[in-house]
This record gives sequence, structure tokens and C-alpha cells, in this order.
Amino acid sequence: MKTAILLQMSLLLSVMTIVHAGEGYPEFSWDHVPLYAHLGIGDGLEPDQCNFLADHFDLIAFTAGKVTRGSVEPNIAAGARAIKKRNPKAKVLFYWASDMPKHQWKLSNAAFPKDGYLRLPKKRRQNFDVTRQDVRDWWSDVAAKAVHDYSCDGIFVDGATAGRPNGPWSREFGAAKAAVMDKGMFAMLEEARKKMGPDKLIIFNPLHGYEKGGSSLGEEYLPVTNGAMVDDFDRAANIKQQSPEYMANTIEAMRKAAEDGKIIIFKAWPGFTWWSDKELMKKPHEEQYRIAKEEITFPLACFLVGAEPNCYFCYTWGWGKDTGVFDWYPEFDKPLGPPKAKAVRKGWTYRREFEHASVFVDLEAKTAKISWN
Repeated sequence: MKTAILLQMSLLLSVMTIVHAGEGYPEFSWDHVPLYAHLGIGDGLEPDQCNFLADHFDLIAFTAGKVTRGSVEPNIAAGARAIKKRNPKAKVLFYWASDMPKHQWKLSNAAFPKDGYLRLPKKRRQNFDVTRQDVRDWWSDVAAKAVHDYSCDGIFVDGATAGRPNGPWSREFGAAKAAVMDKGMFAMLEEARKKMGPDKLIIFNPLHGYEKGGSSLGEEYLPVTNGAMVDDFDRAANIKQQSPEYMANTIEAMRKAAEDGKIIIFKAWPGFTWWSDKELMKKPHEEQYRIAKEEITFPLACFLVGAEPNCYFCYTWGWGKDTGVFDWYPEFDKPLGPPKAKAVRKGWTYRREFEHASVFVDLEAKTAKISWN
């Protein structure tokens, strides 16, 4: 299997432009915990919401959320322009799914090629037929429009890894068809890069470690993109527990990719999500925030033991405006400073020293401590 993956990767990279680090990246600093915001913009931002994002984040991605009128693209454009007016250093990403249609993108969907979908019978939904040139042209044209017309600095590509070996497309269409589709995905990313420009960002989702070691999920897409989101670390811990090995491999995937110069977003969760604790979601927001404050130490410490330059921490319990993106935590105001060295690992424990913080993590016990100084 590993040989097949390497062969597939070699064939794909032979026709791709290798992306070099630093082109169009946001400014990175260790002064405080480096942060990223990811939210559905819905019908647009209120002025205080826009100011909050601009004042606290230099890297932001807008997805759709709940759109009750019109199409989401003008709202993303307005949000990007307002944020960059207040914070010219900010980089704003346009969420652009690569595997299936999203109804909120009405303006973009209007130009979608006729019959350009493949049916996924097992999941009972549609998928972009990325083997077709007209579908890839449409998708990459929208990516270009995001930066040239909507004032964004790149795209956040969800679903990019669907064609990986043993991935969703393999399960739906078989390995041979999935491999052809995956090659189409790589070609589509290349076309988007050319149309957007070399200094625009392509961040994909997801990048994960594996339960039993081996290659990280998504690592074959890193050479042709600017980076990735780790979206599954300790997610929905109130109903499922990840193994120490899985968490350690995911921390290592982040560290390794960042050392190679990639932007890595570490999506952290406070032990619950908007879908895994329905009873908590019925309670006032203040109660959700209170629990999130109590539970931030473990995911933040896990991020810090693996973080390298261009790694960003994202801590919410969902993707909407009301699931934590506009909440703030005392840890974010504390001076951090650069790491003094890489983390020292012993079994499932890690220790790492920063200029203004000492970090300890035990993945097996799921405990952590951050001593700020």
C-alpha cells in the first residue's frame, strides 16, 4: 500500500508546481499564542464583529453559515474588505469546497457545467466530477474570482483529500476511479494556483495522523498547497476518545509539515461540539463559554508542544458565529515568546519551554499544565 501511495504521489507531483514557503503568508509572531478564525459569515458581519476579527486575527477564513437572503459571495467580499481596511496585515481565505456543491454559493453555482456531478449512491448526494475539464475550469475560475473580485487572499479547500487511497471516493467508486479523480483534484488545484497568482494561499482540509502510525492523512497534498487544517484533534471528546497514538501522530504531522514551511491550522475543541452535546447547546452561551474556558489547557498545550512558525491555534466548538469565535481567553493575552527548543517527549508525555511559558502534556492521562511567567 505504501509503495502504491508513493507511486501515485510521484505521478501527480510530476505535473504539479511545487509551492515554496512564505509566498503571501501572513506575518507570524510568537509574542502571543498565534491564532486563526474560521466562521460562517451568514448574512454579513456586524461592525463590532468585524472589528473583533480584525483586531485579534491575522489569518481568517469565511465559510457560509446560515444565509437567509441572496448568495454568500458578496458577504464574504464585504467582510474581507472591512477587515483588511482595519488590519492591512490580515489574510482572508474564501472557503471553497472541492468535492461537493454548497447551496449558499448561488452566484458561483449558477455557472456550474450541466450534468457536472457524480452521484454518490452510498451517501445519497452529489460530488463534483473533477475528471471533467469544464468542471475544473469552473471551480478554478471561482477561486480566481475570490481573490480578484472578492478581495480574498486565497482559498480554504475543504474535501481535498477525498481521492486518497482508501478514502471516500475509493469507497464510493472503487480505487481505480478514485485515483483518476484524485489526479483531477491535483490538476484543479494547479489551475486555481495559476489563475489566482503565485502569492495567493491554498489551505486544504484535512491533515491528520493515523492510529497506527505510517503516513499522515493528507501529507501528499502538502507539496502543492500552502498548508492544511488539522480539524480532528480530540474532537467530540464527550462521546468518543482518541488514542494517545492518534493524538501523538497528529501533533507530529503538524510539526513536520510546519518544519517544511507550511501553514498549519490546529483546530482545537473544548471537549464538546455543537453536534455532540445537544443539551449544552440549549443552555445560554455563557455556560458553553464557561466550560470552554475550563477545558482550554489540554488542547492549547498539545498545540504548543508541536507548533513551529506558521502554526495557528483555532479554538471553538463549531463553525458558526455563536460557537466561540467571538469569545476570548486569558491565555491569549499572556506573553508567550519563541520556543527555547523542541519538545522533549517521554512515552506519551511532552515538555517544552518557551520564553514566557513552560508546557507539559500527558496524552494518556489527557492532562496538561501551562505555567506562564
